[in-house]
Parts: sequence; C-alpha cells; structure tokens
Amino acid sequence: MTDGQTAIRRLGPGDEEVVRRLATDTPRTALLHDERTIFLVAFAGEDPIGFVLSYELLRRHGDPSILFVYEVDVGERHRRRGVAAALLQETARLARGRGIHEGFVLTNASNEPAMRLYESAGGLRPNDDDVMWDFDYLDS
Repeated sequence: MTDGQTAIRRLGPGDEEVVRRLATDTPRTALLHDERTIFLVAFAGEDPIGFVLSYELLRRHGDPSILFVYEVDVGERHRRRGVAAALLQETARLARGRGIHEGFVLTNASNEPAMRLYESAGGLRPNDDDVMWDFDYLDS
C-alpha cells in the first residue's frame, strides 16, 4: 500500500487482463502460472498504474536462490509519488518471506531516475565496471 488510494497486489492466474492492460507489445500471460515469477502491480482504484516484475533464480552455490528484478515501470502521471519505491518494498517483503536473501537489478548509469530509485531503495552498486552482454540467438 502506498497511500489510501493506491493498492499493491501480486498477480497470478486469473489476472491475464491486467497483464494485457499493462502490455506495450504482445502480452505474455503464462508467467502468471510460474510460482517463481513475482509480478506486483500498483492500482489506483481499478486502474493499474505501475508494476515490478521479478524472477526467483535458482543458484548452484551459496543461497538456494536470488531475486532478479527484471522490470519496473510507473505510468508517467503517477511518477515521483512513491509508487515504484512501494513496489520495491513489497518485492523485498515477499522475497524475505520466500527465504531469498539477495536480489539484483540491471540498469544504465545514464538512467538517472532508475539510479536514484534503486539507491533510495537500499541498493548498492558493487562495481563501477560491471558489464552486460547481449546475445542474439535468432541468427546464431
């Protein structure tokens, strides 16, 4: 909950229409049936206004799993009101409840709003030289 008019809810089977409303491309609703997917949505009344999509990733050593925060978005009219921070707080609460002790998110250093959000949510930037590589599996 972010205030008296905004509610946060985890999506699951039966919430396919919410996924469709949030989609900017072809909606993928099968993820609602995967228990390792944490898809939280902030609602103003019946309207979805923001979301965070995370995945519990199994590990081969150390803790059994880690949480990958894949995507965070809040509608432009609702930004800078604590919605994204509340979504990340709820994500952390659910992760702790599942016994997940660590999480991570990827962003660009040039994405200043994301950098501020993740820092304000308690995120730590372990290395200035982390690099992400993309692979194209279509033509390989």
